[in-house]
Amino acid sequence: RDGSIACYGNNDGQAPPDGVAGDFVAIAAGDLHSIALRRDGSIACYGNNDGQAPPDGVAGDFVAIAAGDLHSIALRRDGSIAC
Repeated sequence: RDGSIACYGNNDGQAPPDGVAGDFVAIAAGDLHSIALRRDGSIACYGNNDGQAPPDGVAGDFVAIAAGDLHSIALRRDGSIAC
């Protein structure tokens, strides 16, 4: 239980074939993308995101994530959200 994520399936080459290393505590998957919440509150984004999510993820003090068909949302500790 090292907190890394294994990725498989039809991901159009977006997710690393060896998975995503990190200390993750939650994952969410949409139709063609996934997001993952790290223990430090930052978010990793991968998959088909049409250039909307930064490839290096999103820094911040996030506490929860969710993914829908073509969108994602994240809740910050202060109660604000990022979409």
